[in-house]
Amino acid sequence: MNRPKSNETGVPRRHAPEWVEKETARTQRYYGGQPNRNDASSDVFETLVPTRNQHALMGYYFAVFSVIPMIGLGLGPIAIWNGIRGLGAIKEKPELPGKTHGVVAVTLGSITTIAHWLTMIFVLYSLLSPKR
Repeated sequence: MNRPKSNETGVPRRHAPEWVEKETARTQRYYGGQPNRNDASSDVFETLVPTRNQHALMGYYFAVFSVIPMIGLGLGPIAIWNGIRGLGAIKEKPELPGKTHGVVAVTLGSITTIAHWLTMIFVLYSLLSPKR
């Protein structure tokens, strides 16, 4: 394998200090002065499943499963609580993902909680009311 050598030192050209400086300047020009790094907030998977905001994610899943009859009596309030905590975490650190998951958790959790508890009240009322 013949690699290009610098004439003075015998070091491969890609390891020579001046080459490193030139390559760094070229890549910084290419990326607009910004270093090339993969930012976790721009990751598509992190947008769809916000693993860094656990409360918003758990609230979302609790809200989705609270649609199931009888299970929603307990999961609805848990979804609301986790959604509010997830939104609070976003308020403290705006770069956190999961705002939509938190909003869905609070909204769907509220709807299912109200629906399940009203249904339970109507069923109990109909069972306990005197027959005519």
